[in-house]
Amino acid sequence: MDYVSGDDVTDNTHLAEAIDMTREGSAQPGSTGYDEPDSTGQGVTLRDSCFYVAIEELEKIQSAPEESQQEIDRVLRMLREAQHADNERRAQVMAEAHKILQDVWVPPA
Repeated sequence: MDYVSGDDVTDNTHLAEAIDMTREGSAQPGSTGYDEPDSTGQGVTLRDSCFYVAIEELEKIQSAPEESQQEIDRVLRMLREAQHADNERRAQVMAEAHKILQDVWVPPA
């Protein structure tokens, strides 16, 4: 699996942050610091932080059109289900979430 990259443009800061976090969280398992224990706090890896922030930011979105909200809800389910899986699975889910979120439009908050 390749690390997801690209320029993401959105007017909604919460969606933009979630897109960025899913890109970060899609890093290959074992990539510099992503899965090292305690890399962002006691018992928390950088990949863990990406999950926490992406979920938190997506939960803050209140202005999504119905179709976009359905995709956001789908991504939230995916992230929550994979949050504690092995690092390979988590990276795959983050890459898939990133791809989905790039096609979501939400007006500015």
